[in-house]
Amino acid sequence: MENNQLDNPAVSLQRREIIGRIIGLSIVLGAVLSGAMVWHINYKEPRTNDAMVRANIVGIAPEVSGRIVELHVEDNQYVKQGTLLYVIDPRPYQAKLDKAKADLMLAEKDVDSRRASSDSADIAIKRLGHQYAAASAEVSRIEAEDTYLHNYLQRIEPLAEQQYVTADQLKQARSRYAASRATLADAQAKQLSARSAIDEAKSESMRAESSIAQVGNVNARIEAAKAEVTSAELDLEYCYVRAPFDAFVTNLNTREGEYAKAGSQMFALVDDRHWYVIADFKETYLKSIKPGQEAEVFLIGYPGKRFRGVVTGIGWANSPDNIKQQGVLPEVQRTLNWVVLASRFPVRIEIPERDPEHPLRMGMTAFVTVLDRPADIPGYPPAGGEKANNSLPPQ
Repeated sequence: MENNQLDNPAVSLQRREIIGRIIGLSIVLGAVLSGAMVWHINYKEPRTNDAMVRANIVGIAPEVSGRIVELHVEDNQYVKQGTLLYVIDPRPYQAKLDKAKADLMLAEKDVDSRRASSDSADIAIKRLGHQYAAASAEVSRIEAEDTYLHNYLQRIEPLAEQQYVTADQLKQARSRYAASRATLADAQAKQLSARSAIDEAKSESMRAESSIAQVGNVNARIEAAKAEVTSAELDLEYCYVRAPFDAFVTNLNTREGEYAKAGSQMFALVDDRHWYVIADFKETYLKSIKPGQEAEVFLIGYPGKRFRGVVTGIGWANSPDNIKQQGVLPEVQRTLNWVVLASRFPVRIEIPERDPEHPLRMGMTAFVTVLDRPADIPGYPPAGGEKANNSLPPQ
């Protein structure tokens, strides 16, 4: 009995030592496990609450100026692609189109008329060519006759001095030669006149062809008139502004009767085809994030609702906030930061799924966790696939 009482304190002390060692080992193992979990959470599956739902915003501005005569949408309305948004008064542009079509008809008629004039000039050139050929032949005939009469006169003049030829015969020979010379001069004048007429007709034909403005099979005047018609048709089409894609109307603050200026935005459309989250992750986590990885997105507005996403890109640039530029040299402050804050880079995460009961709205605050596995979402390849837009350039 006394031995058992003596042994109890020793046994109790030994048990406490064992229990203490077990507790200490449990604390160490717990710390190791906690560190591993923290490392896994922070580096293998990084998360951030610095994220926001985004969508592409497209400003709707008219291509032409005019007064709005029809407005078919309201602010925050959902519209399908091709939906008529508003109409600008088309009457001035319809009038311009009618005038352009009339000018095209006039240009075609004028070109046809000038072509007919050119053809007439070509016919006249051929006719004058025949006249010139006839005049040249007549000159040649008269020149031959004139040569004969001149030679004949030269032969009988010595004979007349010897009285072998009468004075009347000599006088007649001289008269015939003089008449031949006059006839030759008249024929040469007609030949020269025909030549001048041909040159004038050719110049007129060249002017007619130049005014037609024909280059191969293309007529410049007609093509210019057709271009005016096309431009007027486009302006008339621009009067009817339609939705380029499925979207939500936002910031609509106008009604019928307001004058719209070309290029001035009337309102904006929120593109409903692509919703994504821009999550800012610390640079220390970027090595664990790759395009194609799956991501979990939770929104403050929908507690407990999980959205599946896929990483599609990581920002390549970040503007430093502690460097100033003075001229061409940077201004570097002479300070030393004892606590270094990691920079954050935007990571784009597409959300392909839609839930009508939980619609996405641009600007909603999000919590994002990038999972350590490739995304198994139709239409998106796994990490390193073709749609990854952050692949490094070739070395």
